[in-house]
Amino acid sequence: MRRRDENKVAALEASTLAIVQNQGLSQLSISKLAKQAGVSVATAYIYYENKADLLGKLYQRVQERLIFAVPSPAANQPIQAQFNQVMQAYAHNFLAHPADVTFLAAMTANPEYFPAREERGDSLLGPAMMAVIKAAYQADGLQTGNVDLLLAQGLYPLEWLLESRLQHGLSVQQDEIDTLIKMAERAIFRPSMLADERI
Repeated sequence: MRRRDENKVAALEASTLAIVQNQGLSQLSISKLAKQAGVSVATAYIYYENKADLLGKLYQRVQERLIFAVPSPAANQPIQAQFNQVMQAYAHNFLAHPADVTFLAAMTANPEYFPAREERGDSLLGPAMMAVIKAAYQADGLQTGNVDLLLAQGLYPLEWLLESRLQHGLSVQQDEIDTLIKMAERAIFRPSMLADERI
């Protein structure tokens, strides 16, 4: 059995992210990928059955870096503080991995590229955020129990802001992230859950 060469896998993944960021998902092909990564097409097929397999595996790795690496907050903190901590961790991961953010947004916007066997779930909802939502729900502190609406008020705007700035070569300032989180808190939580009602 042939040994997995992690350097080649890393080169293939980095090249995939670069192609998607610069040219879009539709322009990605195994031959173009192999050329950019500096490996043969045959080598690329050792690690991936086809384009869908490549995208599915990379999607999982990107989710691990951006979402599943977010630590769960301490349960003894106020829920608002837990939410802030998780959102700040998302922002940190997104800023540290801009190509991953572009890739995740591209995959979410183009579900036809997911392999049939891939269970997508929600692309941004990880265990840390789920724990905060569950705690707030149990405390009757949410404006709604509809998770899609909650994500539409918190994580999706954060992803959009970072992705939009990346597309235009602009940065996101910490005060903008802080403001976005405060706005999300007011949209998601009942007033009784918020420690500071000042704007």
